[in-house]
Amino acid sequence: MSDLLDDPVKALTEYVSFPSVSADSSFSDGICGAREFATARMKDLGFSVETIGTPIHPVLLGTRGNPSWPRLVIYGHYDVQPPDPIDLWSSDPFAASVRNGRISGRAAADNKGPQIVHMCALHRALKKNPDLPLHITYLIEGEEEIGSPSFRPFLEQRKDQLAGDMLLVSDTGSPGSDQLVVTTGLRGLTAMEVKLTGPKQDLHSGVHGGALRNPLQALVQICSTLHDESGKVSVEGFYDDVLEPQAWEREELNKLPTSEEEYQRFLGVPRLSPPPGFSALEAIRFSPTLEFNGLGGGYQGEGSKTVIPAEAFVKITCRLVPNQKSEDIARKVKSSIESACPDSIKVEVELKGGGDPYVVIPPGKPGSSGDESPLLKKAFPLLEDCVNNQFGTKPIYLREGGSIPIIRDLQEVAGLEALMLGLFTNEDNLHAPDESFNLKIMNRAIDSFESFFLKLGEGS
Repeated sequence: MSDLLDDPVKALTEYVSFPSVSADSSFSDGICGAREFATARMKDLGFSVETIGTPIHPVLLGTRGNPSWPRLVIYGHYDVQPPDPIDLWSSDPFAASVRNGRISGRAAADNKGPQIVHMCALHRALKKNPDLPLHITYLIEGEEEIGSPSFRPFLEQRKDQLAGDMLLVSDTGSPGSDQLVVTTGLRGLTAMEVKLTGPKQDLHSGVHGGALRNPLQALVQICSTLHDESGKVSVEGFYDDVLEPQAWEREELNKLPTSEEEYQRFLGVPRLSPPPGFSALEAIRFSPTLEFNGLGGGYQGEGSKTVIPAEAFVKITCRLVPNQKSEDIARKVKSSIESACPDSIKVEVELKGGGDPYVVIPPGKPGSSGDESPLLKKAFPLLEDCVNNQFGTKPIYLREGGSIPIIRDLQEVAGLEALMLGLFTNEDNLHAPDESFNLKIMNRAIDSFESFFLKLGEGS
């Protein structure tokens, strides 16, 4: 057994050293190394670990404890985003370094740092109580950063092994090192790529200009029909099923120690532009969106090239809120695009998948079902107290703008409701150069979760 989990920084430094980029097969050695690291740490904790093959990257399933004990499932992922652009990093992205109260490196915050938090906290708790009466299942996948394409089939095959009383996740965000957030909702996602085709090849814009529709022009015209002047999505039926936030959710948002002006400065924009009826901080949590993530066509090099391109494309994603459905929104947006396309242009809309939104109402809050498991009912107020003891403030209960489709999958297939405590912040530069993890949050969170695990098992 290794003593690596006695030193969180050392453990995270080693975990970061494996370049486990799931999107690029040239990083297969890093994927394998990260998987072996996570397996070894679970075995250090006394877990039996199974490596379950999938069409892309295996899933790790670790278990410990008596099946008759209250059942806790902990989720994480060992894969990471590509490090590009490398030249914008201040240091090697896979050689973690500590500076200015942070540990820097790819996946330091997303999601290797939070995993080390859970593991170190559990390591300390099990040292104090080796017979901690919790049946714990560790679920660590390797495809989260590419949309978890193998995860739902895995769940369907292994749902009996994942039966539990609650799910614990720390793959969400908080506003700062002194104010954490318990995430109560995640926006859903639907993604698509649109390809427009005009002539059979690029054409000379002088010889042929005026005789035919330019695919780039058609693309811009189509895109302009998808929003009105206020910024609202113009797709017919887009807002039909939107569930308005409850009063307590807006009250919780008012506790957020971030103003609209601070948020605007952080983004570096001259003006915020939320849709009607929402502030910017409300819109990123409670409002659905349709975003253009990339578009192009024709000549992209230096200087000028006078062509009419044969093709143009746009990549689109929609973020969804309760009770919207990913398939329904994809169908409506696809239909709107096809209807707006001129008949002189061929349009192809390829749906790239997605997932439905997820929301969990904390037990006791207005709108909660009252049917939550006893463990979940115990866990929410317990974690609030543990965080308050270490951070000096209670966590705020907020929805998050991001999407983790597998959380909804775990609810639908395994019946698991999630308790999600955010451990990264905007300053951590997720998915970007110089990603880092705040060591103040790391150390306080380990103390919080140590107490949480010990007290969660009391009386079992």
